[in-house]
Amino acid sequence: MKIAISACFCSCFIFTLAAGLFAEPWKIDINANVATTLNSYSDNWTGGEAGSFTWGSQFLGVAERQLNPKFNTKTTLKMQFGQTATQDNTSKAWSVPKKSTDLIDGEELLRYTLDAWVDPFASVRAISEFVDESDSMLTRYGNPLELTEAIGVSRTLKKSETAYWSTRVGGAARQLIDRHRLDTATGVRKTRVINDGGVEFDMDLKLENKRKWTTFLSSLRLYEALISSEANAEKGTSAENDWRYPHMKWENTLTLTYAKYIMLNVSAYAYFDKDIKSDIRLKETFSVGLTYSYSKK
Repeated sequence: MKIAISACFCSCFIFTLAAGLFAEPWKIDINANVATTLNSYSDNWTGGEAGSFTWGSQFLGVAERQLNPKFNTKTTLKMQFGQTATQDNTSKAWSVPKKSTDLIDGEELLRYTLDAWVDPFASVRAISEFVDESDSMLTRYGNPLELTEAIGVSRTLKKSETAYWSTRVGGAARQLIDRHRLDTATGVRKTRVINDGGVEFDMDLKLENKRKWTTFLSSLRLYEALISSEANAEKGTSAENDWRYPHMKWENTLTLTYAKYIMLNVSAYAYFDKDIKSDIRLKETFSVGLTYSYSKK
């Protein structure tokens, strides 16, 4: 076993070294923004008005490199975090800021570029949160964690200076990890791991004008589990077939940039996961704030 592991690491090292000798320069795109909203009232208002303060931040980074004529690597990291505090309409006291947005989403994608109708790919994706406050008795960081490994075929439908549209479909294995989860029956905390496997479809779309002041991003992810470690555990309950329903994440963002550093952002999200909620969850955000962009082609 040790010999096999050593051989695997040596092969990866040799491949990385060889790829670096013939690799093209990195293509990097970074966009970061922060937005705040504050409204406050004096004590002599009589209509029951209450103030609120909201702030949110987002980071989106993409690093892509053609390692050699046949291999392309693309790393994507998306992070979001925001909080909201409200004022009591009677005492005028401010509440403790509560989380309104929280996301860590990173993916490593390796494509075998054949210049054919489709290209084979392999990917690893991790999704988590900075702060998990779902348990009132324990605050957990970097929890829960969703890991997805996928392999299949991809196709770039459109690639130009102002548009990029790609799709992927393939088989996937997923692990859902919930650390220090409280078992209400025994009162003991333990890590819960759910394993499943199925089919995944991904679509990414990016549109922008030539002057780069208007950008539209759309991402659609569909996952259908075919097998699950929870299949037997939930048998005979009302949630027996919940794991069989497809999971959907559809995210859309329109960003308008003015004077390079001022942005207007409109986002709409639609999520469906029968394990969490039986209907589609929707979220819309509208924000104005400061933005910073960096691009290296």
